[in-house]
Amino acid sequence: MEFLREKHLETDVLIVGAGGAGMRAAIEVKNRGLNPLVVSKGKFPTGCVTAIAMGAMLAPFHKEDSVKLHYEETLRGGDYLNDSKLVNILVNQASARAKDIDRYGTNFDKEGQEYKLFPFTGSSVPRGVLAKDPYRGGFIRGLVKEVGRLGIKIMDQVMVASLIKEKNEVVGAVALELETDTLFFIHAKAVILATGGAGNLYSLTTNPPGVTGDGYALAYRVGAELLDMEFVQGRACMIYPQGMRGTPPPGDGLVTLGGRFYNGLCERYMGKYHPDKVELVTRAEMAKCTQKEIMEGRYSPHKGVYGDLSGVPKDQLLKFKGFMDACATENFDPTWQPYEWAPGAHYFMGGIVINEKCETGVEGLFVAGEAEGGIMGANRLAGNALTETQVFGAIAGESATQRALRISKTAISPHQIDEIRDRFKEILKRDKGFDFREVKDQITEIMSMYVGVLRNADGLRKAIQTLDKIRAEKGKQLCLAGERSSRGLADLQEVRNMLIVAQMVTSAALIRPETRGAHTREDYPEIDNVNWLKNIYIRSLNGEMKLEARPVPAGSDMRL
Repeated sequence: MEFLREKHLETDVLIVGAGGAGMRAAIEVKNRGLNPLVVSKGKFPTGCVTAIAMGAMLAPFHKEDSVKLHYEETLRGGDYLNDSKLVNILVNQASARAKDIDRYGTNFDKEGQEYKLFPFTGSSVPRGVLAKDPYRGGFIRGLVKEVGRLGIKIMDQVMVASLIKEKNEVVGAVALELETDTLFFIHAKAVILATGGAGNLYSLTTNPPGVTGDGYALAYRVGAELLDMEFVQGRACMIYPQGMRGTPPPGDGLVTLGGRFYNGLCERYMGKYHPDKVELVTRAEMAKCTQKEIMEGRYSPHKGVYGDLSGVPKDQLLKFKGFMDACATENFDPTWQPYEWAPGAHYFMGGIVINEKCETGVEGLFVAGEAEGGIMGANRLAGNALTETQVFGAIAGESATQRALRISKTAISPHQIDEIRDRFKEILKRDKGFDFREVKDQITEIMSMYVGVLRNADGLRKAIQTLDKIRAEKGKQLCLAGERSSRGLADLQEVRNMLIVAQMVTSAALIRPETRGAHTREDYPEIDNVNWLKNIYIRSLNGEMKLEARPVPAGSDMRL
């Protein structure tokens, strides 16, 4: 291929990502009178927490629940590093957004006209509004229907490689169409990032392959701040049967309905760490205790632990039809056969800093969903991720529309277009360098070994030194060892993004000398509320990554 074809597109609001947050943002933009353009790196419908998640969002519908209780438990679950103003928005709008999806056509589990609420760990009352057909996209079906009904334009198999700034504001993006070797210059009055997290920094993850931290890197490069990147939530992630590797067992092993965990010695090990609660703890605690069992040699044949669903009522287990069908394909019956699991990367609590309008501080750039930070604090309550996509997806759509209605279009300078075009040409012509696939493997190996569930200073320093060396020696010399195409360019760009995000996570983890939420330091095993009730902020300054610890935003309700 000599070079990519080139096209210029215009839209009022560009939405990057077609998961739950992206679709909800697009619906809001359309309902407010503008025509959004949604681009998705994968095939539509896509997304991580929405397309393949269990399909339950938290909302305070239970007679013993309240907005206040949901608020308090979200802060407690986040070890009080949350931005309480954002949490307040989350819990106050949760019920309305659940009703929106119901109205759009998602089928929820109900008893009569009332939602049948699922009991998640971390919530003191049943709060999970559960979609039918969980783990097979049941949650997003209403959103997909509404996007289709409104005629919203979706371009899938398109990866945004970089954002474009003019006069200190984001005015569009450059993107690669993976199937046609086309380079798009997309002009927009506002851009919403709804790109999800970065689970594929790790070798074991519940995330689909394309979740590589693109949004974090895109925002970082144009000057946005990020925070809380050290907090990576692990969760039960199947490693056997082999064909289900990466699959999260329903409801964290359905521990609230009778699911149990055993180590390789057939000991119900969670009782050693939490005699009163046993398995009924947060995901962070599940992951930490399980990793200790594995590292101390009490593992199952495939280097994990056992999950036992035999104690779950069969009628409850059969509700998870997608999971049961996948098990049947593997000739595996979870009603009596244990599966094996280990902690896998699941969700990033940290992300791009936003205010109550989903603004980033960079004019023209908005964020929604897992790509944003500040809401979850140090650990996320199970079920709050889908709530986040709907509440802040709607807010981002509204805010971006307001901007697009009040400003005129800013053109992208021909000089900048030439620079972008030349950059891609140079990579395509590059015949020497480092195979991006090998570098990707190096990154995931380093992160899994040193920056996983259990961390310490020695390992984190080794990780930082190795990542710095990779960036210095290989970062600007990645090459296409195979086919020279837009897909190859996109894969190479993913590795560049992963390298930046890996450095963020590792550097922040070293700076925080305590154990809090999903961040466990073996050398600092206690929480330190005196000195470290702080968020770590990250930004690019003169081409260097700068980190700064700041007190939790004023007004947060500590309840310590």
